[in-house]
Amino acid sequence: MVILLMAAICPMGSRAQFLKNLVNNVTQKMANKATGNNTNTTGKSDSAAKTANDSAMLAGIMGKMAAANKPVPMTAEDSAAVKSYMTATGGSGILYQYQTRYDFKGKTKDSTVVDTMSTAISDAHNTHVDMDMLGMRMTVIGRSSLPKYSLILYPQMKSYKLNIIDTAAINGGNQTFTVTRVGTETVAGYSCVHSRLTVNTGKDKNATVTEDIWTSNAVPGYAQLKKMMTNQHVTPKMMQAMEQAGCDGFIVKMQMQSPQQQQAQAMQFSMNMVLITAARKDFPASMFEIPAGYTAMNSQNIFGNLMMMQQQKQK
Repeated sequence: MVILLMAAICPMGSRAQFLKNLVNNVTQKMANKATGNNTNTTGKSDSAAKTANDSAMLAGIMGKMAAANKPVPMTAEDSAAVKSYMTATGGSGILYQYQTRYDFKGKTKDSTVVDTMSTAISDAHNTHVDMDMLGMRMTVIGRSSLPKYSLILYPQMKSYKLNIIDTAAINGGNQTFTVTRVGTETVAGYSCVHSRLTVNTGKDKNATVTEDIWTSNAVPGYAQLKKMMTNQHVTPKMMQAMEQAGCDGFIVKMQMQSPQQQQAQAMQFSMNMVLITAARKDFPASMFEIPAGYTAMNSQNIFGNLMMMQQQKQK
């Protein structure tokens, strides 16, 4: 059930953090190049050297991510959980859709990426989340009967991975959240509280991120989701901080951009997310089960394929 709450109330949290970390790495590498800290000693042309360096940089980033996500042996309970995802039941529920725009600014090239993320929540409290991360499409399935797990599908590779949810990590961690109430505004037809959220990991000031968030208690399904979260005693620190500041609610809009420390560096980015759909729908059983023909995948293969796809895009 934790995945349901996180996907529905904070749909962009982990995704935005992933993007921020990746851009931070890219920005630092590009800044090093600009100051002469990355000297071409390969004897290749500048263009070839740049391609090699970028590929090596991406490999290093993905390597670190893969090392942090090493697969662990599956227990009998884990295997039973996977088997239960082979079949499902459908039913009515609420479909939430967000449109997200990413803007990247570099010294030589600007780019924009626009995509849509969908979250389906059935009345039986099962979830289906579709998203795109760095060109890799993913689907996350959650079951009310399996609160310890979620299942990640990779449609482009017809693969799946069982995810064991770390409740302690969701409730813990070194991050601190400071919330300032800005005012009230109407966004996407909802009366919203506008707040400014500052997130600090406590490690260094460059890790600090400020986000503008618009929340509303009037979004369909929010009251039920909040009640479930309270009953399960699973309230992420971010949501605790929002509630204490009187700014809790379903996220209708979110904006974030590169930290101030990066504004003069080689790459900057901004993200703008807004809720475009919150409506009742009928969901088929197939939305909550592993599709036929999908096979299990380990973490190293996931990041290896992601790295390969990104390298192919650079060519």
